[in-house]
Amino acid sequence: MRSFVRMSGSMAAVALAGAALTALAPSQAMAAPPRTIRVPCSATALATAITTANGLGGAILSLPATCTYNVATPATAADGLPIITGAVTLAGGPNTVIRRVGATAFRLLEVAASGRLIMNSVSVTGGSTTGLGGGILNAGTLVIDEGTLSGNTAGNGGAVSNSAGATARITDALITGNTTTGVGGGGIINFGTLTLDGSIVTGNTAPINGGGLNTQSGGTSRISQSTFTRNTSGGLGGGISNLGTTSLAGSTVRLNKASSGGGIATGNTNVTLRGTTVAGNTPDNCSPLNTIQGCFN
Repeated sequence: MRSFVRMSGSMAAVALAGAALTALAPSQAMAAPPRTIRVPCSATALATAITTANGLGGAILSLPATCTYNVATPATAADGLPIITGAVTLAGGPNTVIRRVGATAFRLLEVAASGRLIMNSVSVTGGSTTGLGGGILNAGTLVIDEGTLSGNTAGNGGAVSNSAGATARITDALITGNTTTGVGGGGIINFGTLTLDGSIVTGNTAPINGGGLNTQSGGTSRISQSTFTRNTSGGLGGGISNLGTTSLAGSTVRLNKASSGGGIATGNTNVTLRGTTVAGNTPDNCSPLNTIQGCFN
């Protein structure tokens, strides 16, 4: 025979309260939202804030609009600002700029494999390195929303170099006037996974391959609603060169120039076009001829 124990009203209330506390425990264990740090318009203050954010594991750095962070002294031998090792957001506004000044050459930003950098309405200009990524070198996760990457120079990947195993997403950005001194990727060189959406890649230059974008073997570049125009390569792929996998949807590749494949050049058959126009490039639109379905010379 089962027995029943009747609890008094006060005992029942305590039991219910305990159950409620138990139910709340998971939500109480949730991580606190990232800390927000307001950063004055000073390159030194920005470097200090990045170091602090790394130490916290991550933070949102609020940068004032109409502010140019002039970086003259590099934080490391290769980087203008401390390497991003945590989850760091640079939240800017109209005319928020990070710029290298002076004679010393260095890239401006680097994201470690453990790091995540989100940039909202921040422009990066003037970075310079003989290595990878004049503006930004990414080995972790990079998200760029709006802003301009301009006037950066590198051995490869004038504005951005996205490493093997890394992920980059660039949305509503202007990538212009960047150059390489090595092989290619005047605007971007991609060894990892790249998503480019709603952006303009224009006026970038590479001496050999990929004036606008160079997708390396093992790299995947997904391009949508974007424009490649007036980029130049001394070799193949004035707009885009591909050794990995590149897809374009709803995009335009026009008025780019190279020795061959003025619009797009590929070393394999892994370039796909959907609702994309490739036209008016010099000396041809795509190379090799008839390799890219939907591209006509």
